[in-house]
Amino acid sequence: MAETAVGCSMPKHLGDLVEGVVSPSACAFITKQTEFGAMRSDTPETREARVRLYGTIFAADGTLAESGSSAPIGGRANIENNLCTLLGAFPTFRFTPVKIVVNGDVVFYEAANEAVIHGRMVRYPAVYRVVLENGEVTQGRRYHDRTEWFRPLENVGLRELFAGIGDDCPRPGPAFTGPGLTAPVTDPMGHLAYLGRLSGAMTEVRLAPDQAAGKFQEYRGTVRAKGRTIDFGMVVGTGPGVLRYYFDTLPLSYDDAETAALFTKLITGAAPPAR
Repeated sequence: MAETAVGCSMPKHLGDLVEGVVSPSACAFITKQTEFGAMRSDTPETREARVRLYGTIFAADGTLAESGSSAPIGGRANIENNLCTLLGAFPTFRFTPVKIVVNGDVVFYEAANEAVIHGRMVRYPAVYRVVLENGEVTQGRRYHDRTEWFRPLENVGLRELFAGIGDDCPRPGPAFTGPGLTAPVTDPMGHLAYLGRLSGAMTEVRLAPDQAAGKFQEYRGTVRAKGRTIDFGMVVGTGPGVLRYYFDTLPLSYDDAETAALFTKLITGAAPPAR
């Protein structure tokens, strides 16, 4: 259960979802992030309001990075433009909080994301890790598998880094889950196979522990994949009987030109939101 600062007015329904000592700065972020996740953006007016709220989460010179991508997006205006493009591709995007852990000025916000993309509902988990100063995000990182965005567009052609990995031999006891899996896996051999695929997709791995809070540990650095060196990171979450990985398989399966082509298809070919 979280210990909240005097005057903190976080949404009461969050309750036991929040852990740690919640400062006024963390309270401001959690409140706005939760409001943003629930907003609609399927008209120009609601989309503008949502982008404007998102901008207020960040410091004027704040940064935002994906878990595996090119250089971070710098500055509130550029972050707002990025979100505007994203919501234009799938305006039904929203999320609900799963677990929020605070450690001083660092917050890990675990969420269940969903969006209608090309007429099909897509659901995927995410962790948003932020560093705060005076109630604003100075450094934000999104840990989720963007490959899921392209599933409705690519159908059977989508490259699946972890295709075929599952619970061939289910057993009681600890489980793990991560990108590319449809359910937790309890078979230790499945876990070894998963980690083997991940390590086989990259070389020159230089990852080191970064921020941490409660059950979440972030690792950040660079790896070499698909012929180029990229910034990369992951979050590992521990919980009762389960280990969770959060990272992006997209840059491990597609090079920069292929990724750009996928995004062009996403932005120009997405279907209107389901009513």
